[in-house]
Amino acid sequence: MHKIILSFLLIMLSPAIISNQARATAKQDKCYGGTLTWGVCNKPTIINPILTIQSVSAPLQDLIFNKLIRWSSKGDVEPDLAERWDVSADGLVYTFYLRKGVKFHDGVECTAEDVKFTFDKIIDPQVNSPFRSSFQLVKDFKVVDQYAFQVILKKPVVSFIYRLIREIAPKHLLEKADLRSSYFNFHPIGTGPFKFKDWTNDNQIILEYNPDYYEGRPYLDEIMVKTYSDSRELWAALMRQEIDLVLFLEREDYEIVKNDPSFKTYVFPVDGYYAIVYNLDDPILADKKAREAIASAIDRKSLIQRIAFGYGLESDGPFYPDSFAFNPQVKPVEFNPDKATALLSEAGWKDIDQDGVLEKDEEELEIRILVDARNDIQRRIIMLLRQQLQEAGIKLKVQLYDNEQMLTQEFLEQNKSQAQLKLLMAGMDPDQVGDEWFGKGLEKIRYLWSYKNVEIERYFALGRINQDKKKREWIYQEIHRFIYQDQPVCFLYFPFWFHAVSAKFENTDKLFTLSMPFYAIKDWRLKQKIFVQKERR
Repeated sequence: MHKIILSFLLIMLSPAIISNQARATAKQDKCYGGTLTWGVCNKPTIINPILTIQSVSAPLQDLIFNKLIRWSSKGDVEPDLAERWDVSADGLVYTFYLRKGVKFHDGVECTAEDVKFTFDKIIDPQVNSPFRSSFQLVKDFKVVDQYAFQVILKKPVVSFIYRLIREIAPKHLLEKADLRSSYFNFHPIGTGPFKFKDWTNDNQIILEYNPDYYEGRPYLDEIMVKTYSDSRELWAALMRQEIDLVLFLEREDYEIVKNDPSFKTYVFPVDGYYAIVYNLDDPILADKKAREAIASAIDRKSLIQRIAFGYGLESDGPFYPDSFAFNPQVKPVEFNPDKATALLSEAGWKDIDQDGVLEKDEEELEIRILVDARNDIQRRIIMLLRQQLQEAGIKLKVQLYDNEQMLTQEFLEQNKSQAQLKLLMAGMDPDQVGDEWFGKGLEKIRYLWSYKNVEIERYFALGRINQDKKKREWIYQEIHRFIYQDQPVCFLYFPFWFHAVSAKFENTDKLFTLSMPFYAIKDWRLKQKIFVQKERR
């Protein structure tokens, strides 16, 4: 009896249910449509996943192509063309299992052959891809079957997975092409949420939605990229609401748009921090007490307020704050001039002649520091640091340079340089930080800064091969703690990036993180009231 009554009620209610579903579908359909106009002031370059690394062409690839795997907005690696993958117990073999039925915009299915072709071309010395150096660990790329692809390494490195975050190109269109002069470079065909439509003589690029995209069609119909001659012209176009999206605004411009309800603005730390790197072979800076004293004598909060107008984050170690390698238990050295003076006194430095500069063995406490004369922020930072360190009895002598070629070993020895103000890298991959501190990334500054710490290098080596996520996290957080305790550089602050997008768009937040996953624009849509207004017209 109960079943009969229930069936009767369902029959009676079914028209209402269907009607509600229809209304929901109709409402959702109204969210499709519209154009996002993206303003830039650098001309686009070729669009080719094997070669493109700069200009707006690089992020556009995230919309035209899919990657094998991709960054999430939280900085994690997540599936894309590969719906899953596994890693062998020895860490040498990565096997990726591709989605079936994903098609390029010309209707040809994307398979493991396309993935292998892309990576083969990247490592081909004749192609000279800018990504080639990232794949020196590769022993072989292998097609297992139509939907399975393998990477075989010469030695295990857990962070190698990040290097596979690359867009996949179509083998059938590029296999016989000259990659640097191909028609494809200006008429790209991928598998992504948007299809290439046009590239005009005035460097406008137009993308249109892909109705067959594997995650569902994007909300927007089109994305239009407009190129302007300089940042001022770009800014004027934003103010006229001629464009909807501008990345990497000047701080002064951000201050204006952040209070304008016509825009949504975003600000977050860049993937690098200002620091003073030391020549640790110098007898003054080889003393840890002197390095601790310098750190205690610097008021980072004041630095951020006066140089970055409050838009900065104190740096207390080599890793990015949102990285799993970052140790939240490590706290910045407090600004404490009295502690700085006490530490220097313990190291034997006294103001014997009462001139405000400390001395030892008839030698003044002077730090000769290299500063890039072309960089306005560095010049402003060093002026304030001179004042702050002078109060602790430390004399800062600035040595300006205007090109890196000047910084030869002969130049540094002749000028007796002891330190350099730099922007050091702190991305999501902690092994890249290790490369900068102990590996290839150090080459450019090796003559001055050569940090040697066997224990920390051992920890980096363990972190590279440890497959256990929890253990790996602990290893890098210990590295963070060890490095900050040792103060081999003076950590200052992370500057910020500034971005703005028209407030008429929804679902925009996921783009504006350190990983900046541009494919997230596929989920942007015009607010519902925009469509209602259009209907009323």
